[in-house]
Amino acid sequence: MAKIYLDESTYRDKVLGCWLGKHIGGTLGTPLERRFGQDEMFDVWWYPDLPEGGLPNDDLEMQLIWLQALKERGPGITARDLAEYWLDCIAYNFDEYGLSKTNLVRGLQPPVSGWHNNWFIDCMGSPIRSEIWACVAPAAPHVAARYAFHDAICDHAGGESVYGEVFNAVVESCAFVIDDKFKLIDLGLSAIPAQSETYRAIKEVLALYEKGVDWIEARERVKDKFYSPIAQYSPLNLAFQTIGWLYGEGFADAVCKAVNCGWDTDCTGATLGAILGIVLGRKNLPEKWVEPLGDEITTNVERGGIKNLKAPTNIYELTDEVAEMAKTVLSYWNTGVEIREGCSTSPAPEYSFEASWLTEYKANSISFDLTTLAADLVYDDTAAVVGDAPTRFTLILTNPHPEAIHAKVDVELPEGWQLGTPMPVTVEVAAESRTALPMSLTCCPDYIGLTNRGTITVDIDGRPALLRIPLAFLGGFRYLASPVYEGKNLDSDFGIDEKAVFDAVPHGWREIWRRTNDLKAEELFDGKAGVLYLVHYIKSEESQPALIGVPNSNRMKIYLNGKFLHTTADVVPLAPNEGGDGSNYAKGTLKAGWNQILIKLERTDQPLEAHFLASGVDEQHPINNGDALMGIERARLPW
Repeated sequence: MAKIYLDESTYRDKVLGCWLGKHIGGTLGTPLERRFGQDEMFDVWWYPDLPEGGLPNDDLEMQLIWLQALKERGPGITARDLAEYWLDCIAYNFDEYGLSKTNLVRGLQPPVSGWHNNWFIDCMGSPIRSEIWACVAPAAPHVAARYAFHDAICDHAGGESVYGEVFNAVVESCAFVIDDKFKLIDLGLSAIPAQSETYRAIKEVLALYEKGVDWIEARERVKDKFYSPIAQYSPLNLAFQTIGWLYGEGFADAVCKAVNCGWDTDCTGATLGAILGIVLGRKNLPEKWVEPLGDEITTNVERGGIKNLKAPTNIYELTDEVAEMAKTVLSYWNTGVEIREGCSTSPAPEYSFEASWLTEYKANSISFDLTTLAADLVYDDTAAVVGDAPTRFTLILTNPHPEAIHAKVDVELPEGWQLGTPMPVTVEVAAESRTALPMSLTCCPDYIGLTNRGTITVDIDGRPALLRIPLAFLGGFRYLASPVYEGKNLDSDFGIDEKAVFDAVPHGWREIWRRTNDLKAEELFDGKAGVLYLVHYIKSEESQPALIGVPNSNRMKIYLNGKFLHTTADVVPLAPNEGGDGSNYAKGTLKAGWNQILIKLERTDQPLEAHFLASGVDEQHPINNGDALMGIERARLPW
């Protein structure tokens, strides 16, 4: 493998350019960020809001936490390591952040934490975090891609956003030795699956550019072809980022064009600013845009967005630490890349990528190295257990040895749970092959908690004892459902006491279970227009404030403990997150003991999608509303 040398002064200048470009684009785009996309383009060519030092942006400050993780855990960090920093240092609960953190605190590991019950796996939370991986793995895009993958699966496993972060990390790593934007985009594309929506969206922009379509028309065509009302939809934003890059005439024009395309404006501006900052270096960034921001990265530490931060926020100190970590990373992974002072930067090698690993990884599977064997725990459906149907999972054992191994497998479950397969069982795993053990479990509803933990043990005679495999399932959610009152609307009065607190299942109603926040409303309405009621019970160990919502594609009403709480303010696109959508959520107080939530849902002649969420409220730091509620039960009935 030929050695690649990077001149240290040039490398540091590019790292400085990366952070400044990121800060410039984020400060430009943040004031224009919206919950939902808007058809109209923006028309900004300078910062619309410019406080001293610029604006804080999670796109940038979260990467300070990842540098901290690298320093403390070492260059071999994985998604499991990053999960600890999510809980120790990141208080944001936006969309996928909040849903994946809820999974983490309730016992799930990556990538399942990013996959289970997460409506936002195709959104921008991870593509915006790619720069740190490129800066510590300059000219080593395969290493940057590995880090980006482990980062993304924490909160986006199974989604397009994994591809978005890998694309960005590869582009940015290669940008340390390549400045041709077309070659960089091609390299990024070669690292992700060609069948992905992210690949197709970026390719569409390239095709429009090559046909001579102007940037405004290109924006319209891409918007229509890859439309999502959610402003954070990743493939569309990667396309807007690419429009700014291809059509931009210099740094400022490119970043402004990306932002003016709309949707997730702080993210597109910040990422493109970072890419161009690496390509151009700090010395070639326009002083007009750099000077107002100063040398400090503005963060949301005081507002509580991130906490326990140890990494430097001064960009020169940050660059020093990144440079030291880069030398460690490049050596650890035996990349053949060396940063040296006073040398000439080597020509770029011929990079090649195999994207199949991104299509073959399983978002619903957790891998464990047991040394003697490798094990994969696969959640076949979801990671939740319900009281009215079995829950299936599979244990896959892989034997790397030249002879067959006989392993005794046993499963320990929580009280009141039953396994469909008698245990323990002895299995033979042939030499250099794998054996799958499909299993299913059932349980009594009264024994389903928010978190349910068991263990799988694998014992092999004649070998050292193996680690136990943690088996974690989240509890499903239990509801009472009324019949459909056909032809009625949300304001109709048809004899139901909506302020009643029930002490038994009402006549004609039925019990249903849901494994995720999705209420599966269409199953309940069976295609009929009308109204139905759902009742859900939450037992809380103490009185606590809660954000309660029923985000849906039409209208609803909520009653808490017999009192009206909220109704849909406006029909808005669906965004079932932990922190609210501006229309379908309200703050309430859960009392100690049992709480009844009555939901009234309306369906018109259009299909209805609806979700139920109850999350924590942070009165001191409102930007963090949506934290996981703990100390509650959601699978039992009061009686």
